[in-house]
Amino acid sequence: MDGETVVILANAEWDWSNRINCHHIAARLAERNRVLFVDTIGGRTPAPREFKKVARRLRRIAGGVRRINAGLTVLAPFVIPVYGSERMRRLNTALLAWQIRRTLPMNAQPILWIFLPSLVGLVGRVNEKLVIYHCIDAHAANPHVPAQRVREWEARLLQVADVVFTSSSTLYAEKRALNARTFYLPNVADAEMFARARDAALPIPGDLVDLHPLAGFVGNITAYKLDFDLLRAVAQQKPAWRFVLIGPVGRGDPSTDISCLRTQGNILFLGERPYAELPGYVKAFDVCLIPFNQNASTRGSLPMKFFEYLAAGKPVVATDLPTLAEFRDLFYPAHDAAEFAAALEAARSEDPARAAARVEVARRYAWSARMIEIDRIVNDALARKLE
Repeated sequence: MDGETVVILANAEWDWSNRINCHHIAARLAERNRVLFVDTIGGRTPAPREFKKVARRLRRIAGGVRRINAGLTVLAPFVIPVYGSERMRRLNTALLAWQIRRTLPMNAQPILWIFLPSLVGLVGRVNEKLVIYHCIDAHAANPHVPAQRVREWEARLLQVADVVFTSSSTLYAEKRALNARTFYLPNVADAEMFARARDAALPIPGDLVDLHPLAGFVGNITAYKLDFDLLRAVAQQKPAWRFVLIGPVGRGDPSTDISCLRTQGNILFLGERPYAELPGYVKAFDVCLIPFNQNASTRGSLPMKFFEYLAAGKPVVATDLPTLAEFRDLFYPAHDAAEFAAALEAARSEDPARAAARVEVARRYAWSARMIEIDRIVNDALARKLE
């Protein structure tokens, strides 16, 4: 892809410290294309406890369109944060389409890259020449969303999409049945970035110096993703260990309550950390954690952090998710607190030679390789549209 105009309807805000698919793809496409990154408009009415989030969004909207670099522009769109009404959804869709058209160059024919099914109403409104649905989640299983409507929106999007990308084998099997132009592109990592954790010269952050043994998690800390009961039980069984969680609390799930974890003295919450500093924190971990729930949401999720941990060469203890089955030789699977606790000790005392195998796999699951594959698929789809 070269010289294209791409509108990325993201499932995140550009300024989030934890970087996910939409951020990585936008940044890399912008090297040779014109990319408009549209901050997520959310999918539910904000809860009262999210006042700071609403205020922050209003400040971004007031700041207007931002130019990040020559190829990348960010739009924080204005919409009315009420999502229960179909009439309001249509109004928000019209508002969003108007703002996108106003931001794009005149007569642009963009590639429309959609990460959320609720935005299907934008198809046909921005003079797009290709529609991509990038499915990275079981959206209808997420908390506080209108599940039936989400399923309906996704079914419509699957009907009209020229290309569908799925980030896990379970999502691929589901979406392929509804759109033959569906591709399985497992989540990948910024391998070069997290490889810095293997650099002996990289300093360990001061707030983690001399904390050993140390097990760590980096990502969104939400009750529907993380198994809080499991994590607390493991921390109780391993009082000599420190368990560090880095990331925002409750993003996407304002009902998240971490009070049960805060009472456990060896569980530490560090909050968000700048993306560039994360390799230093992962370097400090003796073992990396993915203590996920087993539910409809996580069964469709292949965590990007898994490959970030591999790129750092670190041993990983994770819930035995079906999406991780093909990588079972590369981590320590666990089903309950006792297995998790035993896996921590096994991982900490493993043969150091195992790190080399993890690093080698991480190189294959890096963005440099993934973007070549994406480029080929999108160019093929563009060529088919011209036939």
